[in-house]
Amino acid sequence: MRAENRPSGFDYLRLFLAISVIAVHSVSICYGMQIHLEMWGGPLHPMLKFIVPCFFAMSGFLVAGSLERNTVPAFLTLRFLRIVPGLSVETLISALLLGALLTSLSLTDYFSHAEFWRYMASIIGWVHIYLPGVFENRSPPNYVNGSIWTIPFELECYAAIAALGIAGVAKRPILFTSVAILAMLAFSAKGMTSPSYGVSHGEMILPFMFGVAIYLLRNMLPFSFPLFVLSLTLSLGLFYFRVISYLEAPFVAYSATYVGLLNPRRVLLVRGADYSYGIYIYAFPFQQAAFELLPGGTFWFLNIAYGVLSSGAAAYLSWTFVEKRVLEHRAAALSRVSKFIEGLRLRFARL
Repeated sequence: MRAENRPSGFDYLRLFLAISVIAVHSVSICYGMQIHLEMWGGPLHPMLKFIVPCFFAMSGFLVAGSLERNTVPAFLTLRFLRIVPGLSVETLISALLLGALLTSLSLTDYFSHAEFWRYMASIIGWVHIYLPGVFENRSPPNYVNGSIWTIPFELECYAAIAALGIAGVAKRPILFTSVAILAMLAFSAKGMTSPSYGVSHGEMILPFMFGVAIYLLRNMLPFSFPLFVLSLTLSLGLFYFRVISYLEAPFVAYSATYVGLLNPRRVLLVRGADYSYGIYIYAFPFQQAAFELLPGGTFWFLNIAYGVLSSGAAAYLSWTFVEKRVLEHRAAALSRVSKFIEGLRLRFARL
């Protein structure tokens, strides 16, 4: 399988998936959870299931390359610099601006409420999604950001692959792939049935692991369109049957990495920037706000349009003034981390 230096396919796929999340959330925001659950129970179920595992599979493939190029401390530093700054700003905007504007409580009660301070813990990846008095007449009430619940699982995946990197497993493709296969079989053998609504822990962790495995085996695997079609078909088919749903992981991973490794011509939207993360973390609260404040925001199609435009603008500002500027200092951050680790090593050597 070819693995070129940052093909554009990954950027296009991430944008497509982020906008797909906006479309899915528009149903629950505009028509309530009952209609949303009915949609998940219908023929769209496999496609809805595919979205988040696809994100995780793609992440596994990409971060495996980062771990291969860096030490484990450097890898974790880079992951921190990519995730936390944007998430911190989104949390502050949601809590200090959006929440303060829309809460039914007095500002004194709002800012002193325990739920407000719990929400602020999202800054460091300890995600909370409720704010006091905000969207309280919605279903579920006080539900501010329904997207960021996946971030702790993403961080868990980074910690796991870092641990495997320390153990040397990440440099042994066959061994790592065997571990991934055994994990998949363990989920299936325990009779762990995929939930009818949403995505389970295993349906995120396993595609991530197989994304890593595909990167490690990239020189052995074919880059094949027929194999992509087969993998995509099996992914959707296995998601349809909840009892064997966990067997989808390698097929989701191959489907995601195949599309990601395509390299169509870049348009301005994906040239030198990554807006998908900002779109993903900002869209839900903006869609909620559009439902309450904007004309036509209660209609799913307009809600999607409002969500794409508002989160797209926020993603642009976040990338331009926060995320990109932080990443420009990653060399200095890596140098400090390297010196700190070396200092610890020397200190323990003297003991």
